[in-house]
Amino acid sequence: MSSIQDTSQLFHPLVPASKEVARLNGTLWAKSILARTFYRAIELAAVTLAHAGISADTITYLSLVFAVLAGVCVGFGHLGLAAGLVLLSGSLDLVDGALARTTGSASRWGALLDSTLDRVADAAPLVGVVVFYANWHWAALAPLVAIVAGFVISYVRARTEALGQKLPSLFMRRAERVLLIAGSLALGTISLDSVIDAPLMLAGVALSSVLNVVGAVTILAAARVALNANAG
Repeated sequence: MSSIQDTSQLFHPLVPASKEVARLNGTLWAKSILARTFYRAIELAAVTLAHAGISADTITYLSLVFAVLAGVCVGFGHLGLAAGLVLLSGSLDLVDGALARTTGSASRWGALLDSTLDRVADAAPLVGVVVFYANWHWAALAPLVAIVAGFVISYVRARTEALGQKLPSLFMRRAERVLLIAGSLALGTISLDSVIDAPLMLAGVALSSVLNVVGAVTILAAARVALNANAG
């Protein structure tokens, strides 16, 4: 455990950005004070868990459990609770990577496990949305498109990097997708007179599906440019 860092200065304003905060570079959140503070909190949580002897894989599994519970809650109409669980699951997904790096236990198997379970965690709340709208079959199209397009974004990035090319950050990465879904679920708690339950949630999920499709097309175009340039 000698690689575990000291936490006493993590939030000191004069301390340079940590490795975890530096991961925001090139993303939409790079200049956000809130995001940078949040990543310092993630780093502090990772250090604390490391001292407690908790493994990164344990946090990965816990993140999945909360995502699945979020999906169950959506299916039963507990939308506010589901939104909180989605945010908790997404936060733990950041913690597990930080914990692996803090303890020096990062491995190719751990990376594969994390990526695989992330796809399940991405789908679980949206599957809950499909169940929620079981009486309005047309409404299920939005979460289904969001699931498929989100998978495409993650797959194209992973496959392109496996082919030896690094892609820019772009947008609609997992952080944006998690925030959009959590926000959509939270909107579902607002009661409105409508022909369909939780119309604001459906609107949010529909927006997420559209942005995911745009993100999928964008990353495919970027991958084509990168791979063709490398081939030349």
